[in-house]
Amino acid sequence: MVLPPLPGNSDKFTSIVRQVQTALLAYGYYSGQLDGVVDAETRQAIERYQSDAGLKVTGTITPQLLDTLRIVAQ
Repeated sequence: MVLPPLPGNSDKFTSIVRQVQTALLAYGYYSGQLDGVVDAETRQAIERYQSDAGLKVTGTITPQLLDTLRIVAQ
C-alpha cells in the first residue's frame, strides 16, 4: 500500500518529522530543536545521514529514510 504524501502542516507529518529529528539526534546528525519542522538544519542532517547510509541524497523525508531509521509512518 502506498501512502499519499502528507501536507507539511498536518499533525501526522509533524509527528513523523519529530521522530526523524529524534533519530538523527540519537545518531549524531542533528542537534536542533525537536519541533517537527523541516528547516535548513533538519534538511542538512537528513542529507548527511542519507549520504552516509548510501541513500539517494534529497534532504527530504523519503520512505527509504524512514525504513533505515525504523520509523513507521501511519
